[in-house]
Amino acid sequence: MIRFNPQTKVLHLTNGKMSYVVYVNDYGYLETLYFGAPLTDADDIHCLRRSAEWHDSSFYYDKKSGKEYRHSDCYMSNTAPQELSAHAAMDKRYAPLVIRQADGGYLTDFRYVSHTVLDGVPDVPGMPHARGGDCQTVDFLLCDGYGLQLHYYLSIYNDKNILLKSMLLVNDTPHTVHLLRAMSLQLDLPDAQWEWTHFCGRWQKERDLVRAPLIDGVQSISSNRARSSHEENPFVYFSRRGAGPTAGEAIGLNLIYSGNFACRVEVTNYGATHITYGISDEDFDWVLASGQRFHTPQAVVAYSADGEDGMSQAMHDFIKQNLVNRRLDDKTKPILFNSWEGCFFDFDTQRVLSYIDDGRTIGMEMFVLDDGWFGARNDDTAGLGDWRVNTDKVDLKRVVAHCRQCGIQVGIWFEPEMINYRSDLFRAHPEYALTGNADQASCIRHQFHLDMANPAVVDEVYRQLSAFFDEYHPDYIKWDYNRIVCEHYSSALPAERQGEVYHRLTLGYYHLLERITAHYPDLFIEGCASGGGRFDLGTLYYAPQIWASDESDPAQRMEINYTTSLGYPLSTIGAHVNASPVANYRTKAILALFGTYGYEMNPNRLTQEDREALNEVADVYHRYHKDVVENGTLYHLKNPYLGNFMSMQCVSRDRNTSLVVIINRKKELDRFRYLKLQGLDDDKLYHNDYENAVHTGEYYRKIGINYSREWLDEFSCRLIVLKAVDANE
Repeated sequence: MIRFNPQTKVLHLTNGKMSYVVYVNDYGYLETLYFGAPLTDADDIHCLRRSAEWHDSSFYYDKKSGKEYRHSDCYMSNTAPQELSAHAAMDKRYAPLVIRQADGGYLTDFRYVSHTVLDGVPDVPGMPHARGGDCQTVDFLLCDGYGLQLHYYLSIYNDKNILLKSMLLVNDTPHTVHLLRAMSLQLDLPDAQWEWTHFCGRWQKERDLVRAPLIDGVQSISSNRARSSHEENPFVYFSRRGAGPTAGEAIGLNLIYSGNFACRVEVTNYGATHITYGISDEDFDWVLASGQRFHTPQAVVAYSADGEDGMSQAMHDFIKQNLVNRRLDDKTKPILFNSWEGCFFDFDTQRVLSYIDDGRTIGMEMFVLDDGWFGARNDDTAGLGDWRVNTDKVDLKRVVAHCRQCGIQVGIWFEPEMINYRSDLFRAHPEYALTGNADQASCIRHQFHLDMANPAVVDEVYRQLSAFFDEYHPDYIKWDYNRIVCEHYSSALPAERQGEVYHRLTLGYYHLLERITAHYPDLFIEGCASGGGRFDLGTLYYAPQIWASDESDPAQRMEINYTTSLGYPLSTIGAHVNASPVANYRTKAILALFGTYGYEMNPNRLTQEDREALNEVADVYHRYHKDVVENGTLYHLKNPYLGNFMSMQCVSRDRNTSLVVIINRKKELDRFRYLKLQGLDDDKLYHNDYENAVHTGEYYRKIGINYSREWLDEFSCRLIVLKAVDANE
């Protein structure tokens, strides 16, 4: 997969489906020669180097000789596509690393020393990272003029179109330096004929699709909220102008990280594209003393020459096969019922038991008791930080025993990183809260953020949670996170290290998760952050699914599930059926089926018609969800941002079974509609239960399902099942 030509000093990373080519030039800089469809020959440097024959007015002055020289080999340090631009040098493009050196200077200029080819992907201590797989890594060792060492890791997978990039900075000098920017990725592309798509939003409106052409100057997205955020998701992608779901080049980027991030895209005055991506440098100042190291998170790059769905599918495969905990994710997930929207804080033991009994009539296999079971928690003003059962409110042991007796699994809600000022923990340890050093502090949702940069805080939270787990033995926890960080000042850190707080909060989150998952390996965790405010690869490493949004209204959820699934597998997208009056229960259940599937309503109020509809879809869940939705291949057929319809199709890996959802927004009378499908075997015959007809895979791809016959009301939703049939049947 990785070939090095010592004569030309070219490294060619390829898996037969894409190529990435790096040249070590005469000055020790890593030039990016090529990224795209596979090459058979990557050794012709002069053809691949875009700037080799350009006029260049740049020279350098050698202090020892006192003479001026032109760069050899026509190297242009300010325009050449590179893996790592220098800072405080002639190259004025945004550099991924910025270091304030011991002498006060900012020169950050790393040059090639050697490289090693490794099997697999190096771990990132203290942070989530890619798990195994058929891949190789180039470990470039670079050095600067001060003696700092940099390991730049570039990995390629053999079985999927995925690259990984990350860096390890090692201070082997006797001096302390300040790391002021530490991003994971630089990607230089030789033109700007791209559109980029990112996903903005807010609470209950997460991951709105925004697509725009690249233009001269700088475009960027970021989060400074100490989480990946509702406002911007870390997943972004670039597609060739004119590309679509099945044609054209597409490049997806994501970061295995849950804290502040930034993606900056610059179209240079030479018409090239310069991308930097990683931890945001806002208020970032990491003190790196002699002998210390700093790892950047791994950045994930997905490539497709066959359209946006090809890129999306490569990202899905990586997440499912090389990121989430497969031992937990491979199990058939039970249909869960969450209590929150059914009763909120208003419940007692008898009401909870009635939910369990009535939930079983709609196929519930796991009961999750949400917020309100602990401390003095009857509303959101008290209790966070006191993770002991409020026995005056609910007999949780009786609830657990009833579930076990009925063969139902048990889940429980936590918000481990938060604290109410009306709590025993805050009264005992006010310094555990991030409240800043001013007289006033932001109190969002009547709560503060715990100082997860303080190891004593992580220890205390782990002590409380583990005591609960040891006594009640839950099968599942919903891990919520309901506010952002405002006053990022830690009383546990000295003044010179306050620029480390944001990143240390994220590391504390990972440290707590690492301890819990190591000690309770069978505990299934679902991530949540006021819905989808921390939907990222770092969280997915520990929690194989994340609650995608607090909005389950199908008018919004059709968009949320669609856009989220462009970067994340459906098996990770927490989706429930709720009591929204916008659509009937069957429609809501079909949409939730293209996610993890579950319930969140008052089951005591369901009619017999409601129960029948929910059980019908629950039966589809058990028959097809694991093979077709979770482990199958996803195709995006109709983009709801471009018309009246949303449609997605899942195809099993053996291409024998497919599920299709199609739903419209506005009422639409009869008209010609043909829904063209993807992913089926052209030569196989498939029966579809919408037309009750049999056609070849080629027919469905070229002509499609005839969806013309209906007058459609608002939110008319259809689930279409296709199954391969024998030609003789």
